[in-house]
Amino acid sequence: MTLPDPRRYGPGDAGNPLLKLARAGGAAALKDALRELARAANDAEIRSALAAASSPHEYAILWRALCAAVEKPSADDAVSPRVFAIPWVIVAGGSAPASVACVLPDVGALAKVFEAHGVFGGSRTLGLSNALAGIESLESLAPSVVLHGWEDARVREMAPAPIAVLRGVEEVHLRFLLGAAIAPAHAPGIAETGSNVGAWGTPALRAMATQLTTPNVQLLPMPRPPAGLYSAAYAGRRAGIEAAFNLFMANSVRRIRMAVGDPSVTLSSHENGEVRVVLWTPFDDAMVEGFAWPLHPADDLGEVQAVITAMLAECGLPEPTIHPSVLPDRTSTGAMLYRTR
Repeated sequence: MTLPDPRRYGPGDAGNPLLKLARAGGAAALKDALRELARAANDAEIRSALAAASSPHEYAILWRALCAAVEKPSADDAVSPRVFAIPWVIVAGGSAPASVACVLPDVGALAKVFEAHGVFGGSRTLGLSNALAGIESLESLAPSVVLHGWEDARVREMAPAPIAVLRGVEEVHLRFLLGAAIAPAHAPGIAETGSNVGAWGTPALRAMATQLTTPNVQLLPMPRPPAGLYSAAYAGRRAGIEAAFNLFMANSVRRIRMAVGDPSVTLSSHENGEVRVVLWTPFDDAMVEGFAWPLHPADDLGEVQAVITAMLAECGLPEPTIHPSVLPDRTSTGAMLYRTR
């Protein structure tokens, strides 16, 4: 059984020119149209098309074209600055409450690590922010701002997003390191030259951990491949959710198994656009652990379900019970709804 899709899409406006291009399969024409709208700062028309998309497939076509339109240099640009963001999935825990400022005291030291391991390729670095930004800051940028890139202070001077660490609680946080580099339009960008995280991830992890050292806090900052701002936000969101889900499964399955044995599992879709995974046991009604997986409009729900069920299988758990209908977000008392049966 497949999960029902809890997301709400638009009416599929038949007269919208961007949606017409998306349905016609004209990827190049759609990208050019989106780029021209961003150049003219007509962000409202782009947002309107995204809001009108009638399905995940239609939304994803528009979304991918928008990323290509505003993140990559035009073929007319001989040499062009390219803004990039490196997602960092940060697992944090502490022996006492603390705050990690997410301001890097020596960002130059981190840049040297990237340069030494070929992350920048043939590009020349224009700048690297000393702040780790939150995903909300990237997702809130208008297409016209992303297109202008490092020239826009809203990108260049993005504020840091501190991490609140609770005592005895291990959590996953997502932050982004922004920068800009210049290279010929035909040359590989940092998204290509830095794509092999296996070649540079470990030294970068060590360098970032040094930058974020905070008393009473244990940090594991894991980098993901650099990408344009929108693409990095999307990929980083997914990487952060998967890391959080892995942590949830490791801790929750261990706790329930130690008490009563293997838990039962349910999957359900909820009206706020989430999939929820619940581990429970019929032997103790109080032993319930729940995880909420928020869906992006461009996500493939079937693929998300496959990732979840694959992790359940890796943990040696039985196939989950799947609710056939979309459930409310909360109970009548206002608590988040986690259905076990």
